[in-house]
Amino acid sequence: VLHLACHGLAEQELGNFFGSLALAPGPKADDPDDDGFLTLSDIHALDLKRCELAVLSACETNLGPQQKGEGTFALSRAFLIAGARRVVASNWVVDDEAAASLVSVYCTLLAKAEKEGKPVDYAGALRDAKRWVRSQDKWKAPYYWAALVLMGPR
Repeated sequence: VLHLACHGLAEQELGNFFGSLALAPGPKADDPDDDGFLTLSDIHALDLKRCELAVLSACETNLGPQQKGEGTFALSRAFLIAGARRVVASNWVVDDEAAASLVSVYCTLLAKAEKEGKPVDYAGALRDAKRWVRSQDKWKAPYYWAALVLMGPR
């Protein structure tokens, strides 16, 4: 499982060629290849064939322009292209606290199923995590719990 909780940057006008995840820059701040941004081309170059689930709880990680016959050109798609079997990503700007709580409950449910030797139901666990977030008075509105979606097999 790969979880990236950071800032997501989607760009609509140029086909999302400049979509990226904002990470901390590496130790060589003057190295243009280590600028702290994980771009679409960087993600495409990753080998994620052993990644069962990539969780992108940053803002707008499933947002991008629609290409006829191709779908959405988004950060989530790049992780699938790189080999991740499943991706959880956001359709809009997320509330930090609500998203962190949702991902925490989600991962706890996945770990519990695995520990008990049960088949892991990625979609069902996401549904149950959303229900838990929605049950909190301060997060009842869909804005808080509906942004994260699963792509890939259940």
